[in-house]
Amino acid sequence: MKYTQGRDESGEILRLVIQKMAGQPAAFTPFNYAVWYENVTGINPSLTEAIGQLLASGQKLDDEAIEKLYAMFVSECNMEAQTGLREKIQQLLIELAGYTEETDKQAHHFGNNLHSYGESLKQNLDPAMLNALISNMSGDTDKMRGSMQNLQSELAASKQQVVKLHQELESARGEAMIDPLTGIFNRRGFETEAQKILGDKAAIDKGLCLLMVDVDHFKKINDTYGHLFGDKVISAIANALKSKVKGQDSVARLGGEEFAVLLPETTLIGARVVAEQIRQSVEKGKIRRIDNQEPIGGITISIGIATCTGRCSLLELLDQADKALYVSKERGRNRISVFGQE
Repeated sequence: MKYTQGRDESGEILRLVIQKMAGQPAAFTPFNYAVWYENVTGINPSLTEAIGQLLASGQKLDDEAIEKLYAMFVSECNMEAQTGLREKIQQLLIELAGYTEETDKQAHHFGNNLHSYGESLKQNLDPAMLNALISNMSGDTDKMRGSMQNLQSELAASKQQVVKLHQELESARGEAMIDPLTGIFNRRGFETEAQKILGDKAAIDKGLCLLMVDVDHFKKINDTYGHLFGDKVISAIANALKSKVKGQDSVARLGGEEFAVLLPETTLIGARVVAEQIRQSVEKGKIRRIDNQEPIGGITISIGIATCTGRCSLLELLDQADKALYVSKERGRNRISVFGQE
């Protein structure tokens, strides 16, 4: 659960959020409130950065802009997927209603006929008339049985469709947790995984470290070689991170050229070893340009390490690792710093 604020704190947040919302043209919808709530609390840095860029460019946050922000940074399942699934469920319900309505008509008709047959049986019927009545009863019974079998068949098919829709929803949620460029967790996916680990006291007691990784001079790389090459750099570093972790370790792209690696059951010594392996792997690597296949080297990263001792929150770990990363940048880049030791 990412919303951990208590009543008093959330009340103050409410006041600030309303001020923010009032300054923009978007309607006061739950989507709008969620976007500004996460921005004001600072729990969603990617969202905060996106809002900052929009406002700096002079753009007003209308309903369309808020909906896009919600879909990209707040929702656990993208809006397009939600709309598609909702339409499928509505269509399924319409079809089921049609089948049950038809079966209800058949049952009502069958009930009326049974009543009529019962009245007829009170009369003194000759063998021919009795035989005809029995034949009609048999025919109506077969029709009713067929109608019920059709309904059961449709219900079984609908159950399979519901299972399929559930799988599609889970898949959509999973996709919403993944960065499309690198295939690793995005900010939301990382937070979800991290909260699971932070809730396991036994795992924390065995050691928990966080690496914050940033590409050195990434703007210069983009300006020199183009954004497509910059994307290759981001993907290559994501692969380098994945290759050096294992098991429960979580790797994520937090945004832009910044990454995070969460290392459960890892001591500070172990985290330093992993960080150095990652740093060297990137430093020694070369990436080919898209246009002429020229191998480009000299790309480096800076790393900050934070370690969790006792109780800690993800925000605290991120803040500490970010401060350690800043030290690495200030001291010349392409190096590792540990929070509290530099």
